[in-house]
Amino acid sequence: MRILLLITTLVTAAPASTQAPSPTPGRGASALLDPMQTLSNATSGLRTAIADRDRAAFGDHLDAIEAALPSLAKAAAKLPRPIAAAAAIDALRAAARDLRHPVGDGVASDRWDLSRLRGACTACHAHNRPDNADRGLFPNMGGAVAGRVALLGRDGDPIDDRSGVVVFLERDDDRPEPRPRPPAISQRGCRFEPAVLAVTVGTTVRFPNDDVVFHNVFSLSRGNTFDLGTYGKGKEKQRVFDKPGLIKVHCNIHAAMASHVLVLNSERHAVTNTDGTWCIPDVPPGQYSLRVWHALADGQRRPLEVGNALIDAALEVRETKTRAPHTDKHGRRYRKKY
Repeated sequence: MRILLLITTLVTAAPASTQAPSPTPGRGASALLDPMQTLSNATSGLRTAIADRDRAAFGDHLDAIEAALPSLAKAAAKLPRPIAAAAAIDALRAAARDLRHPVGDGVASDRWDLSRLRGACTACHAHNRPDNADRGLFPNMGGAVAGRVALLGRDGDPIDDRSGVVVFLERDDDRPEPRPRPPAISQRGCRFEPAVLAVTVGTTVRFPNDDVVFHNVFSLSRGNTFDLGTYGKGKEKQRVFDKPGLIKVHCNIHAAMASHVLVLNSERHAVTNTDGTWCIPDVPPGQYSLRVWHALADGQRRPLEVGNALIDAALEVRETKTRAPHTDKHGRRYRKKY
């Protein structure tokens, strides 16, 4: 794997009146400015409302964000990297939805969901507007590391779908905390969605059955063996992943179903979109190890120094392994094909 690092300036949120004039915008950029400003104002307001525990103001700011999303999505489709923009808007929408449904008293989940919303803004800017002075419209905290993965097959030919690569940062003094809102791996259409999930050690992962058939989720991965049993449509099981490592998840009924959960001693991680783009926002300055994982490639590690700037890391990953068949939860070959 080859890593190229290009450092450009990353500006944190600033009042519009203090920003320098924007350079000539790219395709669709002018239509972005109004919803971007709405998003910036609402995000700042959300941060204050969360600190004050003001649920009324909280709802008003969420209404403003959700009202801006259609215009934002329409304009973002014309940006240089529309797949990255679309993924960021999907993440924005999900974070806004979750903010309306706090976990417990909401103290921890509100802060986490707000960081997801900010991170989505950072990702879209990092891939589509990295040189514009009006990047101050999004509230990133500290530095950010973003890039694009070039994924090659064993023969060296490019692979069009570059999703499923995990990029993460580690450092010796990390004391990561698990997510206050459990992520989910859904069973839908006899598939696991997502096929790759990165989580911080100690995170609870939900396994809802959104399918019309029964499933039996299990793993035989060393140190993280589990069996959730058979359950049907509308049911859900959960699992706490309290040991770091790779967990290969399968269904005991449907052999083709597979997902990978990478449990990390880090809360700074990202999974690539189909175009290979990824972003890790809100990175405090310091010395890190940048690591890359892919199910069919050798793991890699490189030193990386992060400051209050955007680091553009272009990665090249080449597959070196073949996908091996797996057994059922009893260690036997699957008897039936579904």
